[in-house]
Amino acid sequence: MKFLSNCFKGIAIGAGAILPGISSGVFCVIFGIYEKLLDSVLNFFKDTKNNFKFLFPILIGTGLGIILFGHLLNYCLYQFPIQTKSIFIGLILGSIPSLMKEVHRKEKYKPFYLIFFFLALFVGISCIFLENALLLDTLQTISVPYLILCGFLMSIRNCCTWC
Repeated sequence: MKFLSNCFKGIAIGAGAILPGISSGVFCVIFGIYEKLLDSVLNFFKDTKNNFKFLFPILIGTGLGIILFGHLLNYCLYQFPIQTKSIFIGLILGSIPSLMKEVHRKEKYKPFYLIFFFLALFVGISCIFLENALLLDTLQTISVPYLILCGFLMSIRNCCTWC
């Protein structure tokens, strides 16, 4: 039963991996397997048998999720962009309570964390407006500063995923 449960979690993680701007880590946090997944990958050779039993169904599910949902999500993003993006924004916002529980469990809550939350929210909303203001219609309008900005923002996102 645990095998099937981890396969279904892997399918959702695989679907999240193909979406632009959605990290598979968000789904790992939603399912409560983020720390165990990192621990299993980083310490794979310390307990190979148990780590393999945990990782194998997730890897199978991730592959299935990419294969099964690749075209479907692509279709939904082009035909129903607002609704599709809203669903995933809801998933991300819905994971905030579980993150807060995790923070409270490990460390006493500090009010200044709200400053970081609102700062990140402001940067995210600013990026949405920046994207809409830049309106890139052709490949020739992409400039070097724009590419540098994109690389910088992606590195911040990836850094925050590992924090």
